[in-house]
Amino acid sequence: MKETSEAAQQFSFARLVFYSLGAGVLVLAVMLPIVLSLARPYPTAALCVALAAIVLMVVAIALVSRRMLAGVQREIDARRAELERRRTQEK
Repeated sequence: MKETSEAAQQFSFARLVFYSLGAGVLVLAVMLPIVLSLARPYPTAALCVALAAIVLMVVAIALVSRRMLAGVQREIDARRAELERRRTQEK
C-alpha cells in the first residue's frame, strides 16, 4: 500500500466547501425564477416552492459532500484494516 493514496493527496477542505456550497447555490439559482414567477399570483405556492428549494439545497450539499469524502473514507478504512492486521499478527 502506498504511503499516501491518490484520494488522500487530492483531498482539500477548500475544494469540498467550494463544490458543496456551489451545488447549493446552483439549486437556489434554478429555483429562484420559479419562486419569483409564482410569488404574485400564488404566494402560498411560492412559499412551498421556496421551502422545497431550501430542502433540495441541503440535500445537494449532503450528496456532493458524501461523494467527495467517499474516497478519503475508503483510505481511512484501508489503513485501519492494515493496522488491525498488524496487531493480530504481533499477538
